[in-house]
Amino acid sequence: MAQNLFFLIIVVIVIVFLARRLLKMNASGHAESDASAAKVQAEASEKEAELKEDAARLVKNTKAATKEAVETGKEAVATKTAAKKPTAKKPAAKKSAAPKKASTVKKAPAAKKAPSKDVDPIIDSGNKSQPSPLGAEIPDELSQPVAELEKTKDPLTRHRMYQQITENSYKNRNDAGWRQISKTFSKQHIGEFADIVKPLKKANGGSLPQVLTFQNYATLLAEDGQYSEAIAVCEKALEFGLDDKTKTGFEGRLDRIRKQQEKAAK
Repeated sequence: MAQNLFFLIIVVIVIVFLARRLLKMNASGHAESDASAAKVQAEASEKEAELKEDAARLVKNTKAATKEAVETGKEAVATKTAAKKPTAKKPAAKKSAAPKKASTVKKAPAAKKAPSKDVDPIIDSGNKSQPSPLGAEIPDELSQPVAELEKTKDPLTRHRMYQQITENSYKNRNDAGWRQISKTFSKQHIGEFADIVKPLKKANGGSLPQVLTFQNYATLLAEDGQYSEAIAVCEKALEFGLDDKTKTGFEGRLDRIRKQQEKAAK
């Protein structure tokens, strides 16, 4: 009985010892957990503080950069505005002057009158200072060659000007005014051709080039029923040794005009 009691006491003591040991272990575990949690919380607080500092720094830098950009933009706008002010005044003066010149140019054509188809102006082919025997204004397209024709006495230059005038006006021959201009200057060109032949042949390497004035003028005359004059133009072209670059040449053109004349006479 005593032995059992002693054994029981020992068991109780062991149990108490183990219980205390377990309690100590639990307490130390909780302490360690609390310490770890406190450490993690402290680290988190430190990181949060660092992030806040970085954010504050970033905001500060952004504000500074924005302010600097705004100031730079203001300076650029001010500089651009200042640079534009002097140039803005000059065009204003030029623009106000330009319309005046334009208005004076536009007024001139208002007085133009188309030459009458029925009028056949008399041309003095010996008078080289008489480039425009028409009783009307010359179209703007022909003003330059006509003005040059009036100035120059050089046969080759006059030949080139005549070609420009007669060919351009021939293209517009369906208009009565243009048609009369073509006939008038063609007649004058042919009247001066005797003085043009020699230098033209020399400039062209010893032979005459095609001169459209003769064939175009002959066509206009024949279309207007002036067959005798058209025949005379073709005969003149043959005298100068010109070629109209067709299969039958001016000879064939002569035959066709004579047939038209005979048909019209019937």
